[in-house]
Amino acid sequence: MTLRRSPAVGCTRTKTMGEYVMTTITIGGLLPGEAGANVLIAAATAYYAEADTLVREALAAGRHVDLEDLQDRGRTPDLDAFCRANGLAYQRAWVSQLGVFEAGLEYWQPGMERPLQEAADESGEPMIALAELRRCHRAGETLSGVVARLARAESGAVPPLILVPVSGAGDLGSA
Repeated sequence: MTLRRSPAVGCTRTKTMGEYVMTTITIGGLLPGEAGANVLIAAATAYYAEADTLVREALAAGRHVDLEDLQDRGRTPDLDAFCRANGLAYQRAWVSQLGVFEAGLEYWQPGMERPLQEAADESGEPMIALAELRRCHRAGETLSGVVARLARAESGAVPPLILVPVSGAGDLGSA
């Protein structure tokens, strides 16, 4: 198992004018040894300055990592792509920007064709409005199906980060 490096690794991001809002990303899954942890930290540090400390704390505690900081429109495209390319589940949530966009979340887990988005409350957990429930009902979705879909979008559905032994002498992140 090897992790692919993020295009953002080694790049310096500057915060130019934009719609910066508090954004939380929860990441979990299997990391190939210490080198895997280092590549994740490098990818996450492009967006979250405390990634090193928080990833290591999550690994030591046997839980997923939660990273939080201001991001332009709540987006972390290079980190999201890194997670998908390396089979790491994530849930990214952003708060609303009054008059510009609502709070929301995006989540992805291995096996999903593409990331999905849901409405979220200001704490980053999925929610649904009556109008959306009515649309789901008209589309033939059941209440239990809607509840199951929203449960997959919860940050608690992200598995813990786990270091797994690396077999062979592969060069991590060289792909």
